Amino acid sequence: MRQLKFRALVTIDPTAEEEWDLQSSTRRIVVRAHRHEPERIRSFNAMVSTEDQEPLRPGDTYHMVTLTVTDEEATEFLMPGEHFELWEHHEVGHGVISRRVVI
Repeated sequence: MRQLKFRALVTIDPTAEEEWDLQSSTRRIVVRAHRHEPERIRSFNAMVSTEDQEPLRPGDTYHMVTLTVTDEEATEFLMPGEHFELWEHHEVGHGVISRRVVI
């Protein structure tokens, strides 16, 4: 499977679960995107890693991350300027794609 990478700015809800591993700058999460069409919601399993090597924390705003997914369909939903939600059993944050990283 080919890895697809995207840079994004994310905000983590202040009420995000406290049991997050606050020591790790990388975590697995679900990214939900819909490309301006609510009936076409698509979820992608993603690995999220922070650019500054600091862990994501509840209440973080505009934290630069790299999303890594293996689903080819992600390129249709995760384009620059597209908004998405972060999910772990429920919505824990949101973000916007800034660019695709070519590897």
